[in-house]
Amino acid sequence: MKRTIRFKYVCLSVMLLAANANHLRAQDSLAVYVEQAVKNNPKVRADFAAYQASLQRIAPAGSLPDPEFGFSFYLKSMEQVNGKQIGTLDLMQMFPWFGTLKAAKAEMLWMANASYEKFRVSSLDVIYNVQAQWYLLNSIQAKLTNIRENIKLLKSLEEIALYRYKSPGIKGKSSGSSSYSSGSSAVSSTSQAMQATQGGSGMSGMGGASSGSVSSSLATPSSQSASMEGAMPSSSMSGSSVGMSDVLRIQIERAELENTLETTQSQFTTVMAAFNALLGRASATSTFVPDTLLIKPFIANNDVAWQRVVEQNPMLSMWKAESSSYEAKGEMVKKMGYPMVGIGLEYMINKKKPEDMNSMNSMNGMDMIMPMVKLTLPIYRKKYKAQLKDSKLMKQSAELEYQNTRNELQASFVAINLRIADASRKIALYAKQHKMAQTTFELMLREFTTSSASLTDVLQVQRDLLNYSLKQVEAVVEYNIAVAEFEKIIAKDDLIINKK
Repeated sequence: MKRTIRFKYVCLSVMLLAANANHLRAQDSLAVYVEQAVKNNPKVRADFAAYQASLQRIAPAGSLPDPEFGFSFYLKSMEQVNGKQIGTLDLMQMFPWFGTLKAAKAEMLWMANASYEKFRVSSLDVIYNVQAQWYLLNSIQAKLTNIRENIKLLKSLEEIALYRYKSPGIKGKSSGSSSYSSGSSAVSSTSQAMQATQGGSGMSGMGGASSGSVSSSLATPSSQSASMEGAMPSSSMSGSSVGMSDVLRIQIERAELENTLETTQSQFTTVMAAFNALLGRASATSTFVPDTLLIKPFIANNDVAWQRVVEQNPMLSMWKAESSSYEAKGEMVKKMGYPMVGIGLEYMINKKKPEDMNSMNSMNGMDMIMPMVKLTLPIYRKKYKAQLKDSKLMKQSAELEYQNTRNELQASFVAINLRIADASRKIALYAKQHKMAQTTFELMLREFTTSSASLTDVLQVQRDLLNYSLKQVEAVVEYNIAVAEFEKIIAKDDLIINKK
């Protein structure tokens, strides 16, 4: 007895560790796929390259204009009092009005920030798309497992129908016990298939009920058949016979499920190709998809979450940065409307001329240096006024885009929360309906074995059981995708993105 308990404890521990490992593997693999998609996606890489290019525009915008250097010479020396002038060298540096370069640099810095926020937008889009495709793959995998187990269930049901078809009119105690015992073994196998269907759907954390064992109530043929024989008339024991048409109906039902299985398998291949395309891999690349469909954890305070949307959403940050860049541009244009100051030197190269009475001996042939100051005269004001008005209008446009984006995000925020709540209700509802349909199916199997229920009722409940299982899977996928979209607008996965 102790060995049995110890063995069961060890088996339970191994099952729990395996389930936990499967959960961790599923989460780790999704994180790996997300990171791979962000690194390989061409749109993300293009936006990151554009951001890096925008960083290179900051330094030139805050730099002085290049100095001007000039050289001139005379083909024939020009005689002056102090000698013969043969050429001049001049150097000039222009200086914009105070604050112009600072404003220009600020404009480029804000434009770089806007470019980075655009890169964040594309990155978060890819992260969301990968997660959505991943959950869709999970759901299709769970559907495939569910359908396969239901096909096994129909095969077991077909065995029961064939047994009843071959033994239509057995009466008497011994024959009744034998008949019931054989029927019990068939129902037991059907019950096991049904339990596999429940467990094979792989929806951990969905509130699905664990199936009870029909075989526990039908596994004592001698005592139970004797009690039923005393409690039921002989006509009830013999029951109505099952025709070959019932067996054919089960086979038709199974053929339909097999066709659904093939269709779902094709859908899985298509979604897998789309998933690999997001990761930048070949469409035929194999991907680990766990059998379990886990509910994505979601605990959010709406007030705090909305505040995070306002502060960290990349679209809002992008419009803020653009608005600030146009404000800096307006300041730069305003400063450009003031004169630019140039400071320079001119160096005159002179050659000595012959000595005579009129030459100044002390300065004959002496080179001359002349300081220079230069001013620009911005008298054509229309271009500056137009540029200033342009920057004001673009700033206004960015502010309106910010407000519009915020309104759209607020509407999406409310809609996503409603979708999450609705999906949660559906998950609970389908779990309850699945549990009730499963209990009904167990009773129907028992009644079908004792000829108290028709095959039509059994097949209908079996369809309901499959339908609730598939609806439960769809509700979990809807829930997970809504949570992923919620995390996208609050920029939850920004840790994956960096400026390196």
